[in-house]
Amino acid sequence: MTNLCTIQWGIRRTFFLLQSSSIIAKYSQFMDIRKESNFIPKHVLIVSKVSRFEFEHLREPNLNERQLKLRILERGSDYDEMLINHEKNKAVEIQVINTLKRLNIDYKVTNRLIIEQTQFDWADLVVAIGGDGTFLLGANLIHDNKKPILGINSDPNSSEGYLMLDRYYSTNIERIFELLISGQFEYIMRTRIRVTLQGEGIWSQPFHMHEKSRISGQKSSLKSQQIPSLLNTKSIKNERKLPWLALNEIFIGESLSARTSSLEICLDDEKQFRKVKSSGICISTGTGSSSWYKAINSLTSQMVKDILHVAMPTNNYSDEEIDKICCKFNDSLQFSSE
Repeated sequence: MTNLCTIQWGIRRTFFLLQSSSIIAKYSQFMDIRKESNFIPKHVLIVSKVSRFEFEHLREPNLNERQLKLRILERGSDYDEMLINHEKNKAVEIQVINTLKRLNIDYKVTNRLIIEQTQFDWADLVVAIGGDGTFLLGANLIHDNKKPILGINSDPNSSEGYLMLDRYYSTNIERIFELLISGQFEYIMRTRIRVTLQGEGIWSQPFHMHEKSRISGQKSSLKSQQIPSLLNTKSIKNERKLPWLALNEIFIGESLSARTSSLEICLDDEKQFRKVKSSGICISTGTGSSSWYKAINSLTSQMVKDILHVAMPTNNYSDEEIDKICCKFNDSLQFSSE
């Protein structure tokens, strides 16, 4: 029996603060930016990054700090750098907590190891602290386009944080909430992908990738019964909507990556399926078009040089011209997050 995977599109609401007109000019061509009135959150959920330092502590719970340091050094890892990165993330988290306390705003702190759907249901604003991975985790557990999310880059010197606020806000947390309360912000409406399965054998227990990365022996807190029933309904026989919306992309392929994926694909209203054999297929949103999608499709200068040599062997292009063509093509891969 051949199963059918249907892709649909939805919207996710994120923030864009009006601190710099140059920043607006930089991103406006790729974003659907909508102005709103002031926003005063009552319940804020802080989704904090689990640092490598925290992970090592959980991994070796019976070791004291000196023993843990020796164990990390034995593995060839840099303990001091690990600790510094952890402290950077915690410093931003503490700033956010202190700001919310001063503003008398209720808050809860979670991370990928203890995250629960009920926490998101409680919040009217989600704040991701860390990098793009933490932002994506938070976005995945927001099931509508009403609850906004913003991201604060806890270490802008080592992480670009494409989905996060500008690096200015990493050390100016209070300014974020001043702009929200005064209405000096805009929402960015980002497209997300919903996947619907049709066929046989589609009702196995779903799991979130972050569940599989939990510490060995820890109880998973994200259960299928926490997923809204409207996303997990059997109202249509042999049809199932997967419970998470993809902000960046979805990947369809064999669970054993070494195996070839045999796919039959049709787009929009096409009546015939196209047979494709590959290592899998990546379907990207505009938000994800600067990430994995771009990495898959980007060309190097050498590739451009080889293509031009085959297409126009009599033409001689300088390295500068080839680099310019390469950059222009790679930049064209990114499309609107709307």
